[in-house]
Amino acid sequence: MDNEIFEALFEIVTFFNQPQQDRKLLQQASIPLEPAALPIIVRVGRQPEISIGELADQIGRNHSSISRQVDKLVAAGWLVEVERRDQRIRQVTLSPQGQRALLQIKLAREAAIRQKLANYSNADRTELLQVLQQLAATLTGPSDYRE
Repeated sequence: MDNEIFEALFEIVTFFNQPQQDRKLLQQASIPLEPAALPIIVRVGRQPEISIGELADQIGRNHSSISRQVDKLVAAGWLVEVERRDQRIRQVTLSPQGQRALLQIKLAREAAIRQKLANYSNADRTELLQVLQQLAATLTGPSDYRE
């Protein structure tokens, strides 16, 4: 059964990592961004003042790629750089325009998931939420691994 759990998670991650899904979501939200920008906007919205290095690690792309994308988003007014306390670490947060875009993205994402889960009962949706929250806490919580 553990392999089946992994396979199901793999399919879910694959679904969310497809650029066409991001493109569709941005269209539904009426946000004129390229799909590669979506994970950056969402991550920065969840973690204001995140560093470029942390963004790269969380999104799974290299630092220079994320840095170039962030430069574009800052120039276009979606992100703003945070005043640097440490000159080596560059941090960004959402601009007011970026905050409005994130709200539109969240609304479009909610509508999309509502449509995908339309055949689920309220009880099924509640159970799914509880299991996913438990899984998220398990996967992101402190590790039990000991050397």
